[in-house]
Amino acid sequence: MTNTALREPTLADLLPISDSKDYWQHAACKGDPNHEAWFPYPSQDFDYARAICESCPIRRECGEFAGRTGQSGVWGGHEYDRGKLIRD
Repeated sequence: MTNTALREPTLADLLPISDSKDYWQHAACKGDPNHEAWFPYPSQDFDYARAICESCPIRRECGEFAGRTGQSGVWGGHEYDRGKLIRD
């Protein structure tokens, strides 16, 4: 087992700032210009982001990453606030 297999994935492993992982290349939201949709206000729906996430091949990994690393916004079709699932 290598050190890479033992370490916790980082945001760089999931997002485009890292070319070392293949995750991001398959993300349905990659390059989406509607940035506000991924960080909705509590009174806003997130149907747009949820619809894009619905068919994403890395949806499960994305949501797990958000919960594990304390992310906020829409990840994997769910809304998180500092890693806590707040809307499904």
